[in-house]
Amino acid sequence: MTRMAAYEEREGKKDISISGYFRGDYISFQLLKSAIYATVGFALAVAMYVLYNIEMFLEEFYKMDILEFLKDILSKYCLVMAIYLVISYFVYSYRYHKAKRHVRQYNQLLRALLQMISINNRGRKR
Repeated sequence: MTRMAAYEEREGKKDISISGYFRGDYISFQLLKSAIYATVGFALAVAMYVLYNIEMFLEEFYKMDILEFLKDILSKYCLVMAIYLVISYFVYSYRYHKAKRHVRQYNQLLRALLQMISINNRGRKR
């Protein structure tokens, strides 16, 4: 019982909420969040790069091919996004399976506890 209570207090809340989703729904939602975070992070990284090299950027601005520059940024964005989403898929798939396994073990312990309680209650009624 102590082990069950400790599980409920720590990772149990998170595992139970994860196991409430279907696998595809959980992973899709997490991938959507990951894509948003990756986009924001990439935009911040590009902004920091431009601000760090602002002098060189302004000197070369009229000489550079803007379309080629944007294509280069877009290709790097697609590469970063693909790598990040593949890694995120495996991470969230692992977390989902781990949570399901923990909840399954928790439910087995609950069933055993309910059997013990029902056995004790039958003994008291006699």
